[in-house]
Amino acid sequence: MLPFLESDFGNPSSIHSHGVKAAAGVKLARKRVAALLNCSPQEVYFSPCGTYANNVSILGRARFIEANDGGRHLITTAIEHPSVIGPSQHLESKGWRVTYLPVDKEGIIDLEQLKSAIAGDTSIISVMWANNEIGSLQPVELIADLAHEHGIFFHTDAVQVPGKLPIDVGRNAVSALSLSGHKFYAPKGIGILYLRGGENVMPIAFGGGQEMGIMPGTESVPNIIAIGKAAELARIEVAKAEKKLRDMQRIILDKLAPIEGLRITGPADIDKRLPGHVSIAISGAEGEALVIKCDLKGVSVSSGSACHKGIIEPSSVLRALRLPDSLARGSLRISAGQFNTREDCEKAADLIAQVAAKSVKTGGQTL
Repeated sequence: MLPFLESDFGNPSSIHSHGVKAAAGVKLARKRVAALLNCSPQEVYFSPCGTYANNVSILGRARFIEANDGGRHLITTAIEHPSVIGPSQHLESKGWRVTYLPVDKEGIIDLEQLKSAIAGDTSIISVMWANNEIGSLQPVELIADLAHEHGIFFHTDAVQVPGKLPIDVGRNAVSALSLSGHKFYAPKGIGILYLRGGENVMPIAFGGGQEMGIMPGTESVPNIIAIGKAAELARIEVAKAEKKLRDMQRIILDKLAPIEGLRITGPADIDKRLPGHVSIAISGAEGEALVIKCDLKGVSVSSGSACHKGIIEPSSVLRALRLPDSLARGSLRISAGQFNTREDCEKAADLIAQVAAKSVKTGGQTL
């Protein structure tokens, strides 16, 4: 990023030398992202974040469908990220019919239920590839094939996937896919929308022609350069990273699973779970309190529950698993990264186990 912060800081839309250098950097980044996804550079759009890419995919496609008098039925799931649930609810408010597919106890949809939900007016399907809270992997290729068979636009929020699992849009019929740079070591504030050639969306923001008019606004060149390099490294290192993350995932699971009163949430089979991801719930505990206790021991984790006006509420994802609230309130998400070591994971797992065991013993009360 540094040259594009210090010297090559031009606007890539300008024709002077500074702008030409910036435009060349953006072009290279686009090629690197295309190589990660196995697509054409013309199918790659840079966005401010994954949330914006999700919104453009759903609302931008909905605008196109409305403009062409298409069917107004969207199918999604009950465990999507808020940046998919939000646009879905917005479309509902405008008269669209939205089907929220349930998930099983491991957070995976039933393909037969998806088939049954498809109707003559179904025009969009949006299903998250890997869930951020519980790590469940959906059968994206099978969903893409089903959508393609029915001529339905299929979008997947793949924000959690790059650098952990291979992505190959050349092998499946995904219409659109969203990524966020900070999930694979680019800075925060940059994302990607993949849009298959021949698929149409209309902009949801106006005022410029950047990114072929779909993402108007002056490009954040240093961040684009960064996500391009991160994409190149993610493509090169994914096999090694996946193995390392799986090994660390097993360490954490093996340490935590035996604790009485603690439940592993999401898939039990780690091949159905995002590499490096572990999610747990502790009966009678409070997620935010657990996060603070772990933080005091030097371990950064997150919780699916949140405090609203003094009341701890489980997330919609955990409720979709039909966990009792007393268990879902005590949720933790633990994510290993490729810069962690085996020793890091062993130490962190021991510390989390201490917090978990004490929370179970005291019924989640503050120690």
